[in-house]
Amino acid sequence: MRKQDNRVQIGAWWMLAVLLTLYTLSFVDRIVISMLVDPIKQTLGLSDVDMGIVIGPGFGVAYCIFGYIFGLAADRLSRRHVIYGGVTLWSLSAGLSGLAGNFIGLLGFRAGVGAGEAALTPAAYSLITDRFPHRRLTTAMAIYQMGAKLGASVAFAVGGISIAFATTLQHQNWPVIGTMEPWQIALGLTGLPGAALALLVYTFHEPVRDATIKEKADRAPLLQFMRAERQALLPMAIGFASIAITMYSLTSWTPTYMSRQFDWHPAQYGPALSVISLLGAGSMIVKGMIVDWLYGRGIRDAHLRFFTWLLAATTPLGAVAFFIRDPWVFLVVYAIMQVVALQFVVFMGATLQLLVPPELRGQITGLFLGFFTLLGLGAGPTFTALLTDYLFRDEAKLGYSLAVTTCLTIPLAWLSLRAALAPVNAAFDRRDAAAGSVT
Repeated sequence: MRKQDNRVQIGAWWMLAVLLTLYTLSFVDRIVISMLVDPIKQTLGLSDVDMGIVIGPGFGVAYCIFGYIFGLAADRLSRRHVIYGGVTLWSLSAGLSGLAGNFIGLLGFRAGVGAGEAALTPAAYSLITDRFPHRRLTTAMAIYQMGAKLGASVAFAVGGISIAFATTLQHQNWPVIGTMEPWQIALGLTGLPGAALALLVYTFHEPVRDATIKEKADRAPLLQFMRAERQALLPMAIGFASIAITMYSLTSWTPTYMSRQFDWHPAQYGPALSVISLLGAGSMIVKGMIVDWLYGRGIRDAHLRFFTWLLAATTPLGAVAFFIRDPWVFLVVYAIMQVVALQFVVFMGATLQLLVPPELRGQITGLFLGFFTLLGLGAGPTFTALLTDYLFRDEAKLGYSLAVTTCLTIPLAWLSLRAALAPVNAAFDRRDAAAGSVT
Protein backbone atom coordinates (compact mmCIF):
# COMPACT_ATOMS: atom_id res chain seq x y z
CA MET A 1 0.00 0.00 0.00
CA ARG A 2 2.81 2.38 0.90
CA LYS A 3 4.51 1.57 -2.42
CA GLN A 4 1.34 2.52 -4.31
CA ASP A 5 1.04 5.77 -2.35
CA ASN A 6 4.65 6.59 -3.26
CA ARG A 7 3.86 6.06 -6.95
CA VAL A 8 0.90 8.39 -6.71
CA GLN A 9 2.99 10.99 -4.92
CA ILE A 10 5.79 10.78 -7.50
CA GLY A 11 3.21 11.14 -10.26
CA ALA A 12 1.76 14.23 -8.60
CA TRP A 13 5.16 15.88 -8.33
CA TRP A 14 5.97 15.06 -11.96
CA MET A 15 2.67 16.56 -13.05
CA LEU A 16 3.51 19.68 -11.04
CA ALA A 17 6.95 19.85 -12.68
CA VAL A 18 5.39 19.74 -16.15
CA LEU A 19 2.85 22.41 -15.27
CA LEU A 20 5.62 24.55 -13.80
CA THR A 21 7.64 24.20 -17.01
CA LEU A 22 4.71 25.30 -19.16
CA TYR A 23 3.84 28.18 -16.85
CA THR A 24 7.48 29.32 -16.97
CA LEU A 25 7.32 29.20 -20.75
CA SER A 26 4.18 31.33 -20.77
CA PHE A 27 5.92 34.14 -18.92
CA VAL A 28 8.94 33.99 -21.21
CA ASP A 29 6.64 34.67 -24.15
CA ARG A 30 4.78 37.30 -22.15
CA ILE A 31 7.84 39.26 -21.00
CA VAL A 32 10.40 39.06 -23.82
CA ILE A 33 8.47 41.63 -25.82
CA SER A 34 8.99 44.18 -23.02
CA MET A 35 12.74 44.01 -23.73
CA LEU A 36 12.10 44.88 -27.37
CA VAL A 37 9.88 47.95 -26.98
CA ASP A 38 12.22 50.55 -28.45
CA PRO A 39 13.38 48.56 -31.52
CA ILE A 40 9.79 47.55 -32.30
CA LYS A 41 8.70 51.18 -32.00
CA GLN A 42 11.46 52.25 -34.37
CA THR A 43 10.73 49.58 -36.99
CA LEU A 44 6.93 49.90 -36.98
CA GLY A 45 6.72 53.62 -36.14
CA LEU A 46 4.78 53.12 -32.89
CA SER A 47 4.43 55.25 -29.74
CA ASP A 48 4.62 54.30 -26.06
CA VAL A 49 0.82 54.20 -25.99
CA ASP A 50 0.75 51.88 -29.01
CA MET A 51 3.18 49.52 -27.31
CA GLY A 52 1.23 49.79 -24.07
CA ILE A 53 -1.87 48.65 -25.94
CA VAL A 54 -0.02 45.74 -27.57
CA ILE A 55 1.51 44.57 -24.29
CA GLY A 56 -1.63 45.35 -22.28
CA PRO A 57 -5.13 45.22 -23.83
CA GLY A 58 -3.89 43.31 -26.88
CA PHE A 59 -3.03 40.45 -24.55
CA GLY A 60 -5.38 41.14 -21.64
CA VAL A 61 -8.72 41.39 -23.46
CA ALA A 62 -8.15 38.06 -25.21
CA TYR A 63 -6.99 36.50 -21.93
CA CYS A 64 -10.14 37.74 -20.20
CA ILE A 65 -12.52 36.46 -22.87
CA PHE A 66 -10.89 33.06 -23.25
CA GLY A 67 -10.23 32.68 -19.52
CA TYR A 68 -13.87 31.81 -18.88
CA ILE A 69 -14.17 29.73 -22.05
CA PHE A 70 -11.17 27.58 -21.19
CA GLY A 71 -12.18 27.52 -17.53
CA LEU A 72 -15.53 26.04 -18.53
CA ALA A 73 -13.71 23.55 -20.74
CA ALA A 74 -11.45 22.59 -17.82
CA ASP A 75 -14.54 21.82 -15.70
CA ARG A 76 -16.06 19.55 -18.37
CA LEU A 77 -13.35 18.21 -20.72
CA SER A 78 -9.90 16.65 -20.51
CA ARG A 79 -7.68 19.19 -18.82
CA ARG A 80 -4.62 17.85 -20.63
CA HIS A 81 -6.23 18.50 -24.01
CA VAL A 82 -7.19 22.02 -22.92
CA ILE A 83 -3.63 22.78 -21.83
CA TYR A 84 -2.07 21.30 -24.98
CA GLY A 85 -4.28 23.39 -27.25
CA GLY A 86 -3.56 26.55 -25.30
CA VAL A 87 0.23 26.09 -25.21
CA THR A 88 0.36 25.39 -28.94
CA LEU A 89 -1.74 28.47 -29.73
CA TRP A 90 0.28 30.91 -27.64
CA SER A 91 3.65 29.51 -28.76
CA LEU A 92 2.85 29.84 -32.45
CA SER A 93 1.36 33.30 -31.91
CA ALA A 94 4.39 34.48 -29.92
CA GLY A 95 6.88 33.11 -32.43
CA LEU A 96 5.03 34.55 -35.42
CA SER A 97 4.72 38.00 -33.79
CA GLY A 98 8.01 38.83 -35.48
CA LEU A 99 6.27 38.69 -38.86
CA ALA A 100 3.96 41.58 -37.97
CA GLY A 101 4.46 44.53 -40.28
CA ASN A 102 2.26 47.05 -38.52
CA PHE A 103 0.39 47.83 -35.30
CA ILE A 104 -2.71 45.78 -36.20
CA GLY A 105 -0.68 42.70 -37.08
CA LEU A 106 1.33 42.86 -33.87
CA LEU A 107 -1.85 43.41 -31.86
CA GLY A 108 -3.47 40.35 -33.44
CA PHE A 109 -0.55 38.07 -32.66
CA ARG A 110 -0.41 39.26 -29.05
CA ALA A 111 -4.14 38.54 -28.76
CA GLY A 112 -3.35 34.98 -29.85
CA VAL A 113 -0.75 34.75 -27.08
CA GLY A 114 -3.31 35.97 -24.55
CA ALA A 115 -6.00 33.55 -25.73
CA GLY A 116 -3.65 30.57 -25.56
CA GLU A 117 -2.22 31.40 -22.14
CA ALA A 118 -5.74 31.67 -20.72
CA ALA A 119 -6.07 27.89 -21.06
CA LEU A 120 -3.25 26.92 -18.72
CA THR A 121 -3.90 28.08 -15.17
CA PRO A 122 -7.61 27.16 -14.71
CA ALA A 123 -6.85 23.61 -15.82
CA ALA A 124 -3.58 23.51 -13.86
CA TYR A 125 -5.25 24.65 -10.63
CA SER A 126 -7.92 22.00 -11.07
CA LEU A 127 -5.29 19.28 -11.59
CA ILE A 128 -3.20 20.40 -8.61
CA THR A 129 -6.22 20.54 -6.31
CA ASP A 130 -7.18 16.99 -7.32
CA ARG A 131 -3.68 15.59 -6.71
CA PHE A 132 -2.53 17.39 -3.53
CA PRO A 133 -4.15 17.42 -0.05
CA HIS A 134 -5.36 20.76 1.32
CA ARG A 135 -2.57 20.82 3.89
CA ARG A 136 -0.05 21.01 1.03
CA LEU A 137 -2.15 22.93 -1.48
CA THR A 138 -0.57 26.37 -1.03
CA THR A 139 2.95 24.96 -1.21
CA ALA A 140 2.09 23.05 -4.41
CA MET A 141 0.49 26.14 -5.92
CA ALA A 142 3.46 28.26 -4.85
CA ILE A 143 5.75 25.90 -6.74
CA TYR A 144 3.51 26.23 -9.81
CA GLN A 145 3.42 30.02 -9.44
CA MET A 146 7.22 30.04 -9.35
CA GLY A 147 6.83 29.81 -13.10
CA ALA A 148 6.00 33.52 -13.22
CA LYS A 149 9.33 34.47 -11.68
CA LEU A 150 11.29 31.70 -13.36
CA GLY A 151 9.77 32.82 -16.65
CA ALA A 152 10.81 36.40 -16.01
CA SER A 153 14.29 35.22 -15.09
CA VAL A 154 14.59 33.10 -18.21
CA ALA A 155 13.13 35.90 -20.33
CA PHE A 156 15.62 38.47 -19.09
CA ALA A 157 18.56 36.05 -19.34
CA VAL A 158 17.71 34.15 -22.52
CA GLY A 159 16.03 37.20 -24.03
CA GLY A 160 19.22 39.21 -23.76
CA ILE A 161 21.22 36.35 -25.29
CA SER A 162 18.63 35.87 -28.05
CA ILE A 163 18.67 39.56 -28.89
CA ALA A 164 22.47 39.55 -29.08
CA PHE A 165 22.45 36.39 -31.22
CA ALA A 166 19.67 37.74 -33.43
CA THR A 167 21.74 40.86 -34.09
CA THR A 168 24.34 38.68 -35.83
CA LEU A 169 21.62 37.33 -38.15
CA GLN A 170 19.93 40.59 -39.12
CA HIS A 171 21.48 40.64 -42.60
CA GLN A 172 20.65 36.97 -43.23
CA ASN A 173 18.37 36.47 -46.23
CA TRP A 174 15.65 34.03 -45.10
CA PRO A 175 13.61 31.99 -47.62
CA VAL A 176 10.25 33.62 -48.42
CA ILE A 177 10.65 36.12 -45.55
CA GLY A 178 13.83 37.91 -46.65
CA THR A 179 15.84 39.91 -44.13
CA MET A 180 14.56 40.38 -40.58
CA GLU A 181 15.25 42.80 -37.75
CA PRO A 182 16.87 41.39 -34.58
CA TRP A 183 13.66 41.81 -32.56
CA GLN A 184 11.75 39.74 -35.11
CA ILE A 185 14.29 36.91 -34.93
CA ALA A 186 14.37 37.07 -31.11
CA LEU A 187 10.59 36.60 -30.89
CA GLY A 188 10.80 33.53 -33.10
CA LEU A 189 13.67 32.03 -31.12
CA THR A 190 11.88 32.39 -27.79
CA GLY A 191 8.33 31.60 -28.93
CA LEU A 192 8.24 28.73 -31.40
CA PRO A 193 9.92 25.98 -29.27
CA GLY A 194 6.88 25.96 -26.98
CA ALA A 195 4.81 24.14 -29.60
CA ALA A 196 7.01 21.07 -29.05
CA LEU A 197 7.15 21.40 -25.26
CA ALA A 198 3.34 21.30 -25.19
CA LEU A 199 3.54 17.53 -25.69
CA LEU A 200 4.88 17.16 -22.13
CA VAL A 201 1.30 17.40 -20.91
CA TYR A 202 0.75 13.83 -22.10
CA THR A 203 3.54 12.42 -19.91
CA PHE A 204 1.36 12.36 -16.78
CA HIS A 205 -2.01 10.78 -16.04
CA GLU A 206 -4.99 13.03 -15.52
CA PRO A 207 -6.81 12.47 -12.20
CA VAL A 208 -10.16 10.77 -12.70
CA ARG A 209 -13.04 13.04 -11.78
CA ASP A 210 -15.85 11.83 -9.57
CA ALA A 211 -18.94 11.13 -11.68
CA THR A 212 -21.08 13.34 -9.46
CA ILE A 213 -18.74 16.29 -10.07
CA LYS A 214 -19.03 15.77 -13.83
CA GLU A 215 -22.81 15.72 -13.52
CA LYS A 216 -22.84 18.85 -11.37
CA ALA A 217 -20.56 20.67 -13.82
CA ASP A 218 -23.20 20.34 -16.53
CA ARG A 219 -25.78 22.18 -14.43
CA ALA A 220 -23.64 24.14 -11.97
CA PRO A 221 -25.37 27.41 -10.97
CA LEU A 222 -22.42 29.76 -11.56
CA LEU A 223 -24.35 33.01 -11.21
CA GLN A 224 -26.19 31.73 -8.15
CA PHE A 225 -22.89 30.97 -6.41
CA MET A 226 -21.38 34.32 -7.39
CA ARG A 227 -24.42 36.19 -6.06
CA ALA A 228 -24.39 34.23 -2.81
CA GLU A 229 -20.68 34.88 -2.21
CA ARG A 230 -20.42 38.34 -3.79
CA GLN A 231 -19.34 39.98 -0.53
CA ALA A 232 -16.24 37.77 -0.54
CA LEU A 233 -15.61 37.56 -4.28
CA LEU A 234 -15.99 41.25 -5.20
CA PRO A 235 -13.40 42.76 -2.83
CA MET A 236 -11.04 39.90 -3.67
CA ALA A 237 -11.42 40.67 -7.37
CA ILE A 238 -10.80 44.39 -6.84
CA GLY A 239 -7.84 43.79 -4.55
CA PHE A 240 -6.04 41.32 -6.78
CA ALA A 241 -6.78 43.37 -9.92
CA SER A 242 -5.28 46.42 -8.21
CA ILE A 243 -2.03 44.70 -7.34
CA ALA A 244 -1.99 43.17 -10.84
CA ILE A 245 -1.92 46.70 -12.29
CA THR A 246 1.26 47.39 -10.33
CA MET A 247 2.85 44.04 -11.13
CA TYR A 248 2.24 44.17 -14.86
CA SER A 249 3.18 47.84 -15.13
CA LEU A 250 6.50 47.21 -13.40
CA THR A 251 7.20 44.03 -15.34
CA SER A 252 6.38 45.67 -18.67
CA TRP A 253 8.12 49.01 -18.18
CA THR A 254 11.04 48.44 -15.79
CA PRO A 255 13.38 47.23 -18.58
CA THR A 256 12.58 50.36 -20.60
CA TYR A 257 12.90 52.51 -17.46
CA MET A 258 16.40 51.18 -16.79
CA SER A 259 17.35 51.81 -20.39
CA ARG A 260 16.12 55.41 -20.30
CA GLN A 261 17.05 56.35 -16.74
CA PHE A 262 20.40 54.59 -16.36
CA ASP A 263 21.33 54.05 -20.03
CA TRP A 264 21.59 50.30 -19.42
CA HIS A 265 21.23 47.84 -22.30
CA PRO A 266 19.48 44.43 -22.15
CA ALA A 267 22.82 42.67 -21.67
CA GLN A 268 23.33 44.82 -18.53
CA TYR A 269 19.92 44.87 -16.87
CA GLY A 270 18.87 41.41 -18.06
CA PRO A 271 21.08 39.43 -15.65
CA ALA A 272 20.17 41.71 -12.71
CA LEU A 273 16.43 41.37 -13.30
CA SER A 274 16.93 37.65 -13.86
CA VAL A 275 18.52 37.26 -10.41
CA ILE A 276 15.68 39.24 -8.83
CA SER A 277 13.16 36.94 -10.47
CA LEU A 278 15.01 33.87 -9.20
CA LEU A 279 14.97 35.28 -5.66
CA GLY A 280 11.24 35.87 -6.02
CA ALA A 281 10.71 32.31 -7.23
CA GLY A 282 12.53 30.86 -4.24
CA SER A 283 10.62 33.04 -1.81
CA MET A 284 7.30 31.71 -3.09
CA ILE A 285 7.95 28.25 -1.67
CA VAL A 286 8.81 29.75 1.71
CA LYS A 287 5.66 31.87 1.70
CA GLY A 288 3.57 28.89 0.62
CA MET A 289 4.92 26.83 3.51
CA ILE A 290 4.21 29.66 5.96
CA VAL A 291 0.62 29.97 4.75
CA ASP A 292 0.10 26.19 4.92
CA TRP A 293 1.43 26.27 8.49
CA LEU A 294 -0.95 29.12 9.43
CA TYR A 295 -3.86 27.35 7.71
CA GLY A 296 -3.02 24.14 9.55
CA ARG A 297 -3.22 26.02 12.84
CA GLY A 298 -6.82 27.03 12.12
CA ILE A 299 -6.37 30.42 10.42
CA ARG A 300 -8.71 29.74 7.53
CA ASP A 301 -8.16 33.11 5.84
CA ALA A 302 -4.37 32.73 6.11
CA HIS A 303 -3.87 33.16 2.36
CA LEU A 304 -5.45 36.61 2.23
CA ARG A 305 -4.38 37.76 5.68
CA PHE A 306 -0.71 36.92 5.14
CA PHE A 307 -0.69 38.70 1.78
CA THR A 308 -2.10 41.90 3.32
CA TRP A 309 0.78 41.83 5.80
CA LEU A 310 3.22 41.71 2.89
CA LEU A 311 1.47 44.59 1.11
CA ALA A 312 1.62 46.78 4.21
CA ALA A 313 5.34 46.11 4.59
CA THR A 314 6.22 47.14 1.02
CA THR A 315 3.87 50.07 0.37
CA PRO A 316 6.49 52.72 1.36
CA LEU A 317 8.99 51.25 -1.10
CA GLY A 318 6.68 51.91 -4.03
CA ALA A 319 6.67 55.59 -3.16
CA VAL A 320 10.46 55.99 -3.29
CA ALA A 321 11.81 53.36 -5.69
CA PHE A 322 11.59 55.40 -8.88
CA PHE A 323 13.16 58.50 -7.37
CA ILE A 324 16.40 56.65 -6.64
CA ARG A 325 19.18 57.74 -8.98
CA ASP A 326 21.72 55.01 -8.30
CA PRO A 327 20.93 51.94 -10.46
CA TRP A 328 22.21 49.42 -7.91
CA VAL A 329 20.27 50.95 -5.02
CA PHE A 330 17.19 51.00 -7.26
CA LEU A 331 17.67 47.31 -8.02
CA VAL A 332 17.86 46.48 -4.30
CA VAL A 333 14.60 48.32 -3.54
CA TYR A 334 12.92 46.89 -6.63
CA ALA A 335 14.06 43.41 -5.61
CA ILE A 336 12.46 43.76 -2.17
CA MET A 337 9.16 44.81 -3.77
CA GLN A 338 9.24 41.91 -6.22
CA VAL A 339 10.31 39.27 -3.73
CA VAL A 340 8.02 40.27 -0.88
CA ALA A 341 4.72 41.52 -2.27
CA LEU A 342 4.27 41.39 -6.04
CA GLN A 343 3.63 37.63 -6.31
CA PHE A 344 -0.03 37.37 -5.50
CA VAL A 345 -1.64 34.75 -7.72
CA VAL A 346 -0.87 31.84 -5.39
CA PHE A 347 -2.80 33.55 -2.57
CA MET A 348 -5.77 34.17 -4.83
CA GLY A 349 -5.67 30.71 -6.39
CA ALA A 350 -5.45 28.78 -3.13
CA THR A 351 -8.28 30.81 -1.59
CA LEU A 352 -10.54 30.13 -4.57
CA GLN A 353 -9.78 26.40 -4.64
CA LEU A 354 -10.78 26.13 -0.98
CA LEU A 355 -13.82 28.39 -1.31
CA VAL A 356 -15.38 27.30 -4.61
CA PRO A 357 -17.21 23.96 -5.22
CA PRO A 358 -15.19 21.54 -7.40
CA GLU A 359 -17.65 21.74 -10.28
CA LEU A 360 -17.16 25.53 -10.55
CA ARG A 361 -13.43 25.88 -9.89
CA GLY A 362 -12.32 26.16 -13.50
CA GLN A 363 -14.94 28.75 -14.37
CA ILE A 364 -14.41 30.92 -11.27
CA THR A 365 -10.63 30.68 -11.64
CA GLY A 366 -10.90 31.62 -15.32
CA LEU A 367 -13.11 34.60 -14.50
CA PHE A 368 -10.75 35.83 -11.78
CA LEU A 369 -7.66 35.38 -13.93
CA GLY A 370 -9.36 37.10 -16.83
CA PHE A 371 -10.56 40.00 -14.68
CA PHE A 372 -7.25 40.78 -13.03
CA THR A 373 -5.37 40.23 -16.28
CA LEU A 374 -7.71 42.54 -18.17
CA LEU A 375 -7.31 45.29 -15.60
CA GLY A 376 -3.72 44.45 -14.70
CA LEU A 377 -2.08 43.72 -18.01
CA GLY A 378 -4.80 45.41 -20.04
CA ALA A 379 -4.89 48.70 -18.14
CA GLY A 380 -1.62 48.75 -16.19
CA PRO A 381 1.01 49.23 -18.92
CA THR A 382 -1.33 51.48 -20.91
CA PHE A 383 -2.15 53.64 -17.86
CA THR A 384 1.56 54.10 -17.20
CA ALA A 385 2.16 54.99 -20.84
CA LEU A 386 -0.70 57.51 -20.82
CA LEU A 387 0.79 59.20 -17.77
CA THR A 388 4.15 59.41 -19.53
CA ASP A 389 2.81 60.69 -22.86
CA TYR A 390 -0.01 62.99 -21.71
CA LEU A 391 0.59 64.00 -18.08
CA PHE A 392 4.37 64.28 -17.82
CA ARG A 393 4.88 64.62 -21.61
CA ASP A 394 8.43 63.34 -21.39
CA GLU A 395 9.75 59.82 -22.04
CA ALA A 396 12.50 60.48 -19.50
CA LYS A 397 9.84 60.74 -16.76
CA LEU A 398 8.66 57.16 -17.11
CA GLY A 399 9.76 56.63 -13.49
CA TYR A 400 7.27 59.26 -12.31
CA SER A 401 4.50 57.37 -14.10
CA LEU A 402 5.52 54.10 -12.47
CA ALA A 403 5.62 55.76 -9.04
CA VAL A 404 2.11 57.18 -9.47
CA THR A 405 0.78 53.80 -10.63
CA THR A 406 2.32 52.02 -7.65
CA CYS A 407 1.18 54.54 -5.04
CA LEU A 408 -2.42 54.39 -6.28
CA THR A 409 -2.86 50.65 -6.59
CA ILE A 410 -1.02 49.00 -3.67
CA PRO A 411 -3.04 50.83 -0.95
CA LEU A 412 -6.27 50.06 -2.83
CA ALA A 413 -5.30 46.38 -2.96
CA TRP A 414 -4.62 46.34 0.79
CA LEU A 415 -7.95 47.98 1.65
CA SER A 416 -9.94 45.67 -0.62
CA LEU A 417 -8.37 42.46 0.63
CA ARG A 418 -8.74 43.47 4.27
CA ALA A 419 -12.43 44.08 3.53
CA ALA A 420 -12.68 40.54 2.10
CA LEU A 421 -11.46 38.76 5.26
CA ALA A 422 -14.74 38.65 7.19
CA PRO A 423 -16.90 37.60 4.18
CA VAL A 424 -14.38 34.89 3.27
CA ASN A 425 -14.54 33.45 6.79
CA ALA A 426 -18.33 33.54 6.65
CA ALA A 427 -18.22 31.70 3.32
CA PHE A 428 -15.99 29.03 4.87
CA ASP A 429 -18.54 28.66 7.68
CA ARG A 430 -21.32 28.06 5.15
CA ARG A 431 -19.15 25.58 3.25
CA ASP A 432 -18.37 23.63 6.42
CA ALA A 433 -22.01 23.67 7.51
CA ALA A 434 -23.11 22.34 4.12
CA ALA A 435 -20.48 19.59 4.24
CA GLY A 436 -21.60 18.64 7.75
CA SER A 437 -25.24 18.41 6.71
CA VAL A 438 -24.31 16.07 3.84
CA THR A 439 -22.29 13.75 6.06
